[in-house]
Amino acid sequence: MHNVIKLTRASLSKSSRCFSSKPSSPPLSPLLPFTSSPSPLRIRNICLIAHIDHGKSSLSSRLLHPQTEAANDREDIGLLDTLSVEMDRGITVKATTASVIHTSKKTNEIYLINLFDSPGHVDFSKEVDRCLDVVEGGVILFDACQGVQAQTVSVYEKARKRGVKMVPVLTKVDMENSKPLEICLSVSEVFGEFDPDEIVLTSARENLGIEELLEEIVEKVPPPEVKFGDGKLRCRVVDSWYEVQRGVVCLLKLESGQLKEGDRVVVLKGGGEEGQRDSFSVQEVGVMAPNRFRTKVLDENMMGYAIIGMRNPRQASPGGVIVLHKEEKEMEKEKDDLFFTKEEGEGGSVLYASVHPKEESGFDDMVAAVERLALNDLGLEVSMQKGGGGGGGEAAGVGGGPFLGPGLRIGFQGMLHVEIFRQRLMDEFGVEALVTSPKVKYEIKYLPSAKKPRAEGKPEIEIIEDISNWPGGEDKFEVREPMVNCRVMAPHEYAGAIMELITKRRGGSMETKVIDDNIWMFTARMPWAEVVTDFHDELKSSTAGFASYDAQIDEENPMEKANLCKVEILLNGDVVDVLSFIAHNDVAALQGRSVCKKLEEVLPRQQFKIAIQAKAQNRIVARSTVQPYRKDVLVKSGKMVGGGDMSRKKKLLEKQKAGKKKMAGGKVVLSQAAFNSVITK
Repeated sequence: MHNVIKLTRASLSKSSRCFSSKPSSPPLSPLLPFTSSPSPLRIRNICLIAHIDHGKSSLSSRLLHPQTEAANDREDIGLLDTLSVEMDRGITVKATTASVIHTSKKTNEIYLINLFDSPGHVDFSKEVDRCLDVVEGGVILFDACQGVQAQTVSVYEKARKRGVKMVPVLTKVDMENSKPLEICLSVSEVFGEFDPDEIVLTSARENLGIEELLEEIVEKVPPPEVKFGDGKLRCRVVDSWYEVQRGVVCLLKLESGQLKEGDRVVVLKGGGEEGQRDSFSVQEVGVMAPNRFRTKVLDENMMGYAIIGMRNPRQASPGGVIVLHKEEKEMEKEKDDLFFTKEEGEGGSVLYASVHPKEESGFDDMVAAVERLALNDLGLEVSMQKGGGGGGGEAAGVGGGPFLGPGLRIGFQGMLHVEIFRQRLMDEFGVEALVTSPKVKYEIKYLPSAKKPRAEGKPEIEIIEDISNWPGGEDKFEVREPMVNCRVMAPHEYAGAIMELITKRRGGSMETKVIDDNIWMFTARMPWAEVVTDFHDELKSSTAGFASYDAQIDEENPMEKANLCKVEILLNGDVVDVLSFIAHNDVAALQGRSVCKKLEEVLPRQQFKIAIQAKAQNRIVARSTVQPYRKDVLVKSGKMVGGGDMSRKKKLLEKQKAGKKKMAGGKVVLSQAAFNSVITK
């Protein structure tokens, strides 16, 4: 293994700069040679890959500071986690880039390292895909205490398919319970290509191994490939965001050519119809370090930002290509070669839910906020459908029935993605939204039926994302559900609990592999609906928090026939599709009772009784009741009404009873807690 010199606290305290979350940009005078005479051999593009909470953001922040200037600030080392939701939760949800200047001690050459700090949670894998698409190398991190995790294996496989060169690193080696030798051997066993003696040992908190890691990056990661030799400008839009004063800021990778302030450019994809594209004057260009550092010019294979006077964020969505206005027609012919593939940059949602404003009058504001958020969230799939009530705007979304106002149909990458989406709407736009319990998509195959033949022209197979479109009781049909290959890694003493949980969640084709003396890996084929909701929470609970898992759609057999039915939730006799769900026939009644019980606890009491029912396979399988508030109409101002006159009292009680009967048709108020009760059924 690499030898690491452990710095003492005394030596670290002599540093002149405080390691804070809002530093001034480090000195970038060595960057000037890159902007005057570019040398691709001295540029390195890398992505940091790790499981959640393995020290990735801390290490990336440490890399942004020369060791001679970094202080030992243990508490605040998240330079690239800038969203409020990231700072609140302590996780990375949005890939961020920054440039590092490094002078190699071996070659005495100056290198420009462009690094991406990517999310570690599986729900944000689209962000990781976006990073892997524009880099030649990756730094794969392993926690020296926790070791190899399932999600890390999955991302590693994606990187290998793209030909990304990986540099293995151990983090948190300064922890008292770290096991560097044991973890290095496990890494070698799982991945095969990594020599235990070549794994770099680091600690962001103690500033250990940072110089060695930088040397490994410049030595092992290949330089960017020169794809074009004609010198014409081709800039890929990697990301973009909107600032009130400056407009749209684009994060770019220059595939070829040179971008200078004053250039007139157009975006070939992301806004405007053919022949009607707007042109923009480049106002400012530079690199992120991690704050903006103006260079006035960006050269081939560099990454940086550009402010081009654009006010409409739609015109610079990720995947677009910026070219010179005078070369637009010529570049139009080859633009598809530079775009993200559909698999890497678009769609592919695994969960679907409808999103509604808390107040119906806020629908238009919510639509505007969701559109803005979806521009640089590659995992978000927004369906602007007509119908269902109106917000008055052009994009009137899906209906919410009598219990919710109009909404939007949105696809997500997982449950955490849903939570982050809600929080970002509130934090960044001040929009409070209700998100219904997400559902996976199902394939419905209609069978011949004498009672209800299929209407002419309608397809025999349909994909159902919204269960309000689920076939009725008279239809004859088969259901196929999405399947995933699930991989769980945990200490061997929890093997029994893990296998029991997988079986409970209808998993099959289970296999077990021994990684080392402590860690076992379990693989199984499971229904996606059983994994994507609360499988993570139950797995953590069953293994005292030590297990990790990863799930990938089964590409060979993505759908499988299953005995499923729709469990309808009724409130005072009205079916509420936003609370209804799909369940296996064997557990439909059990889950229906569970949801009714939870709704009884979370629905607010009204002045009328709320009857909660669950209906499956044309019969009521569960019922609960939310009792109403009761006002004592026989007492007024602390005194009994009517004295001893019983007829007067009876008249008041009969009037109250009639009023409650009339109010029984009142609106039941649904909260986010009501939708969450369906998720955790």
